[in-house]
This record gives sequence, C-alpha cells and structure tokens, in this order.
Amino acid sequence: MSGAPDFATWQALCDVLHEEAACLDEQRWDDWLALYTDDAVLWAPAWDAEHQLTRDPMREVSLFYVEGKPALSDRAWRWSSGDSAASTPLPRTSHLIGSVRVTQFSTGAAVVDSRWHTQVYRARRTWSYAGSYRHTLRLEAGSWRIAHKTIVLTNDLVDTTLDLYHV
Repeated sequence: MSGAPDFATWQALCDVLHEEAACLDEQRWDDWLALYTDDAVLWAPAWDAEHQLTRDPMREVSLFYVEGKPALSDRAWRWSSGDSAASTPLPRTSHLIGSVRVTQFSTGAAVVDSRWHTQVYRARRTWSYAGSYRHTLRLEAGSWRIAHKTIVLTNDLVDTTLDLYHV
C-alpha cells in the first residue's frame, strides 16, 4: 500500500461497493452505471484448474469481460427492456459485501479487495454465488468511480445463466 486513506476516504471507498450492491439488488440501472468510469472494465476470469484462474481475458476463457460504459449500458438496457430471454423475469438478488480492505491507495486512486455473497431468487428457485472482488476506484469530479472490477466466482458449477447482476 502506498498510503492509507483517512477514515472519511475509507468510508467513501466502502460506500461505492455497498452502493453498487444496492443498485443491483434494487435494479437501479442508471444509478449503477453512474458508479463506473467511461473506460471501466469488468472481468470475471474462469477457473483453469482447481486453484488457478485464467489470467488473460483476450487469450483465455472468461465468465465475462465487459469493456467500456457503452457496453455496460447495453447490458443494462437488455435487462430492463425485456429483450433478454435469459433475464426475463429478472431474478431478485441480495448482495452482501464483507471483509473490505483497501490494499492500495494514492491520491485519486485506490484498490479495494472484498468478499461477496449473492442470494438469487427466480421462478420459485433459490441459489447462491460467492467469491471475491477487486475494485480499482478512481476519483473523478470529486466522486469515487469504478474503473476496473475483477470478480472471482468461487462456484465452479453454474447451472443457469450468469450475468453481472448475479455477481
């Protein structure tokens, strides 16, 4: 860590993670998109072996890789428009975020690691996902925004469609 944030900054960094989870659970897609930088990247690497993740999203399999806010916006539009059969009806989700640690910090940039758990309900069926996040946050116009998010899914068996709102 190149420096430690003061308490108010640490709280602001944590608030971004909690707000993102609330936006996903409450299906507030415009608010969710506003948390991201224009050049944001979301990446969920796949498991290559029991304890080995893929490392290169351009050359290896990923669960998903989304680059840029227009691609995120397109994704949110498909969820809310009903044009995605896999997302109709949208499941109800409940995200829990814990073990939040600021692992790198400098003026204007921070890396925040955390653990997550999502409970999903759809069509009389409940299931859960869990894993870890690494958020790279950037200070833009006085607000912390998500510039990069790596999502590690602990489950290696996913028996239904998986999308960004699940994780």
